[in-house]
Amino acid sequence: MKKILSVLLTIALAITFSACGLQPNTRGGIALTDSRGVEITLSRIPEKIVSLMPSNTEILFALGCGEKIIAVSDYCNFPEETSDIPKLPTGEQLSIEQIIDLSPDAAFIGKMTAMDDQVYQLEQAGVKVIVTEANSLSETYGVIEMIGTAMGKEKEAAVIVKNMREGFEKIKKDVENNVESKVYVEVSPLEYGLWSCGQNTFIQELIEIAGAKNIFDDIEGWAAVSEEQVIVRNPDIILTTSSPLTGIEDPVGEISSRENWSQIEAVKHNRIVMLDADMISRPGPRLLDVANELVKIIYE
Repeated sequence: MKKILSVLLTIALAITFSACGLQPNTRGGIALTDSRGVEITLSRIPEKIVSLMPSNTEILFALGCGEKIIAVSDYCNFPEETSDIPKLPTGEQLSIEQIIDLSPDAAFIGKMTAMDDQVYQLEQAGVKVIVTEANSLSETYGVIEMIGTAMGKEKEAAVIVKNMREGFEKIKKDVENNVESKVYVEVSPLEYGLWSCGQNTFIQELIEIAGAKNIFDDIEGWAAVSEEQVIVRNPDIILTTSSPLTGIEDPVGEISSRENWSQIEAVKHNRIVMLDADMISRPGPRLLDVANELVKIIYE
């Protein structure tokens, strides 16, 4: 149970962002509304940032703000420069005192990386906390634009979003006449209890952009599924986010050797692929790379 909770927590941490409304502050600062619906006012562009969400960190680096980050979460591992930045725990282990001692101008926090009372304590201590969450591509664009505005990088954010939109449209056009394949995404292995994803997840959107069909496009969000459902729905391709880091030494071999799975098309034709769990679970600029990788996998 602890292992599956760890796997799901990692996924949950990776996908918690939402679009935020922004408008100029009439006094010359920056005003925005975060995912909680809370209005945040920044008197100036932040120079010292704490980023406790991997996607936030990736977006900040993509915007050219990496040098302003003074601390990141334990889960932040991209780009390579994050290895030189002090790491902070999140969730129940989040240290309010550590963040306060850093005196950041702003803290970008995912909705599930801190509890409400922790956020309240930070705000009471004078820390500008911006809570974000995104479960779709449109919300991802919104977060990129919001962070860009907060950091005085509106033009750079617009370019990133434009490139993502155009890249996705190109992929859709390139694959529009291809035969549709059925895809099963396994985010928790049989040993821990099968979980997959469906509607209102950006992974579902990426599969559709790549011209394929998610066999669980009838479920909502991230949910438990049964072994029988997978067998009956008979995917052509199986994508797994398991790895040795999640306790599965050989994810592809483990799936292919499962009892009763030998007649699944993906197993019969050795079309089981281990994905980079970080890339596919973080709503940020690298989702375009994920879509291109899916195209290679599906039409190889």
